[in-house]
Amino acid sequence: MVKKTGSPSDVRPVAEEITGRLAGRLAALLYLLCAPLTAVGAFVLPAAPGADRGAVIAVGLVAAVTGAVIWVIPWERWPDSATLWLLPPTFALIGAYGAFSGHDSYRYGLFLFVSFAWIGVSHPLGTSCKFAPLAAAAYLAPLAITGQWTALSVSSLAFALPSWVLVGETIAWLSGRLRRAQRSLSERELSVRRLFTENPQPMWVYDAWSQRFLEVNAAAVAHYGYTREQFLAMSVPAVLAVTPTTVVPSGVAVAGTGPERTTATRHVLADGRVIDVEITEHRLIFDGVDAVLVAVQDVTGRNELEDQLRHQAFHDALTGLANRALFADRVGHAVARRRTDGTRVAVVLLDLNGFKTVNDSLGHSCGDQLLMAVAERLRAGLRAGDTAARLGGDEFAILLEDIAETEHLGARIQLLMSAFDAPFDVAGMSIVATASAGVAFNEPGDGPEELLRNADTAMYRAKSQGLTRVEVFERSMHDAALERLEMEAELRRAVELGEFALHYQPTISMRTGEVLGFEALLRWEHPRRGTVAPLEFVPVAEETGLINAIGRWVLGEACRQGREWQQLRPDLDLTIAVNLSAAQFGDPRLVDDVAMMLAASQLEPSHLVLEITESAVMENTERAVACLNRMKAMGVRLAIDDFGTGYSSLGYLRTLPVDIVKIDKSFVERVDVEPEARGVIEAVVHLARTLRLETVVEGVETGDQAHHLAQLGCDRVQGFHYSRPLPGDDVVTFLGRRARPFAPEVTRRAG
Repeated sequence: MVKKTGSPSDVRPVAEEITGRLAGRLAALLYLLCAPLTAVGAFVLPAAPGADRGAVIAVGLVAAVTGAVIWVIPWERWPDSATLWLLPPTFALIGAYGAFSGHDSYRYGLFLFVSFAWIGVSHPLGTSCKFAPLAAAAYLAPLAITGQWTALSVSSLAFALPSWVLVGETIAWLSGRLRRAQRSLSERELSVRRLFTENPQPMWVYDAWSQRFLEVNAAAVAHYGYTREQFLAMSVPAVLAVTPTTVVPSGVAVAGTGPERTTATRHVLADGRVIDVEITEHRLIFDGVDAVLVAVQDVTGRNELEDQLRHQAFHDALTGLANRALFADRVGHAVARRRTDGTRVAVVLLDLNGFKTVNDSLGHSCGDQLLMAVAERLRAGLRAGDTAARLGGDEFAILLEDIAETEHLGARIQLLMSAFDAPFDVAGMSIVATASAGVAFNEPGDGPEELLRNADTAMYRAKSQGLTRVEVFERSMHDAALERLEMEAELRRAVELGEFALHYQPTISMRTGEVLGFEALLRWEHPRRGTVAPLEFVPVAEETGLINAIGRWVLGEACRQGREWQQLRPDLDLTIAVNLSAAQFGDPRLVDDVAMMLAASQLEPSHLVLEITESAVMENTERAVACLNRMKAMGVRLAIDDFGTGYSSLGYLRTLPVDIVKIDKSFVERVDVEPEARGVIEAVVHLARTLRLETVVEGVETGDQAHHLAQLGCDRVQGFHYSRPLPGDDVVTFLGRRARPFAPEVTRRAG
């Protein structure tokens, strides 16, 4: 039970005031009580032998007057011990009463019991013992005065005196315990009051049934802005921010099943602001009223921080769109909702085309601004219920729900793609951005990961088929992706286990028919698929970066094998040609690898021919030309492979440090039937001679093709007409059979 008390400094003075006043008033009452008791003893009870009734009445009157005087004395101003000065006159009156009443111990002995009871109530333990001699004197003096001093009367003191002291000490012990308990309770109540009033946490007490405020602390007044008087005139519902979902607690509800309850709610401050709070309620008795003590914690700042952290955890920091985690969660819920109706869910994955160019040329700040502008346009094209997300980099995803028909989806995707129709204003510049998109529908059993994976697969198909395309996922795309993933794993194993082999196709002189060298052609000897052609696995190797490790092995093996054949047939002065992929030009170790392989095999640099495509050079002309110049300086011979199928610029040959031009077989296939094909080859041969370059023609499969190429003046040829690509072990046999050269085509045709 909480009771109102004063300050802690008031606790001890209050106790002392009550004790001093109580001692004085009790003494006064006892004296005043003696007058009627004395009158009863004088007029009603029979008098003892030798009693003087008039003197007894006089003693009673003195007691009454003394009691009246004691009543008006301000005992609270003096210490408790001051009332002990009343004991001598008290015992004197008791002795006088004993002498004038004929020493009737049954009468005045009662007054001694009452006196010691007063000592016990008003004073601490031990006081009764101190005044025992004075009581004994008050008992014995009348005996001596009245001549009744006998052994029997005196010996009775041995029984009476311990009884008086025992009564006084017992009452003193009980009174002391009671005063200490009262003081402890007062101090405890004061501590509780101070804890309530001075607590920095807002607190109040309200009636559990009427919900009216009974008390409020200073922290609540300061935090809420209401005065204490305003609080006490209000009820709890007045501070609740009532919304359609607010539950206003009643007194019955607050009681609950336990003494404490913590709930979250919202409160209204005096200035109208609304705050989030957590309240802890305790049931208690306050000034006799069934009440509830409430401790309030303002959690507005904490909730705002939690909301901010929650938003950051599920939204992209740059664009404000959903991130991958939130998008996957939305997709999962959408799929779960659509399992029971006839609608479908679609995920559209968008990837910006050429975004790296924007970052590299204009800087990442401009790139970020472009991403934000794209996000804003995508957001503007959404319907209610759809979700847009940025998955990372320049990839965006859109969740489209309630797809009843595929035709409707087409219109919605077209609306999304129209976001890229107009240029974007970024940093004062107009930037044209396009995107490729992949679309995936939910199928039975598909979850968020499957939908995103399928849309991603379709998006990459769109990018591979041409920019700004939209592709819808088909199961065959997934099968192809799995096959590619499997091939990547098998390629890594093939690099570790050395499952690659080289086949060699001879290069023949059109003029003499001699074997001039061999071109190393890569093959993958797959343990399950058999021999795999480069067109099937080289693109995967280039995408995964494995091409560099494979290329180093090819270069080393070809140089070693070429040097071995040179030693076998020194009369032929054989060369070895190795193809370099476009991806290898991005390897900064390429030139060093070439030098290391030449040194390891002891092959002369002039006997190594490195073949590159036009497209490989054009991807980064400056870096490619620098790399070619370094290898040219080493003495390595360089060839442009598949000439005419790439950028096809005849004049471009002047800027490249090459020695050989290889004419693509697509022109050879029509050389004997199409004048245009012969014209192209003739132009290339003429330009090559002007630039002092050799020409090599690939894919010669018939004698007629060889004859036409000889007439056009080609220097060297390759093709099935002379030999298929040979395993390394068969090259030695081939060279043995070719002890005599091929007959020149011009001579053969003339004969």
